[in-house]
Amino acid sequence: MDVVQAAAVWLHSLATVVLLGYYAILALIVIPVLRSVVNGPAIGRVIPDIERRALPLIVAAIVVFLGTGLYLMLSDARFSGFGHFFGSTWSTLIVIKHVVVVALVGVGVYLDLLVMPAIAGPVDEAARTAAVTRLARSATAMVILGAIVLLLTAAAQALGLSAP
Repeated sequence: MDVVQAAAVWLHSLATVVLLGYYAILALIVIPVLRSVVNGPAIGRVIPDIERRALPLIVAAIVVFLGTGLYLMLSDARFSGFGHFFGSTWSTLIVIKHVVVVALVGVGVYLDLLVMPAIAGPVDEAARTAAVTRLARSATAMVILGAIVLLLTAAAQALGLSAP
C-alpha cells in the first residue's frame, strides 16, 4: 500500500466533505432558517459572519484540493501529460471534471465579490432579500456542480477498476 497515495486520497476526500458540506448546509438549512427567524437587517449581519467563519475552512479545502489533486493526477498511470486532453476516456472525464471545477470557482468568486457585499452592505430590504436569494441559489449550484465533479471522479476511478 502506498501511504502517500492513501493520504492524498483521504485529504482530497476530506476537502470535498468540507467544501460541499458547507454549501449544502448553507443552502438547505442555514439560509431557510435565517429567512424564517431573522429580520432583514440582521441577516445582513449574520450571513457575512457565517461566511467569515467558514472562509478559513474553504480556503484550506481549496489549497488541499490543489495540492492533492495535482499529485493524484500526476501520479496516475493513465495521465498522459497536459497536452493529451482527449487521448483516452479517463483523460476526457478528467478534462470535463476540471471544466466543472472552473465553474465551481466562478460561482465562488461571484459569491464573494458580488453577492456577499450586497447582503452586508447598507441597501434597501428588497435588494438584500434578492441578494440572499442569489446566495441560496449559488450555494445550491455549488452543491450540484460538486456532485457532478464527484460523479465524474467516480466514473474515472471505475475505469481503473475494470482495467485488466
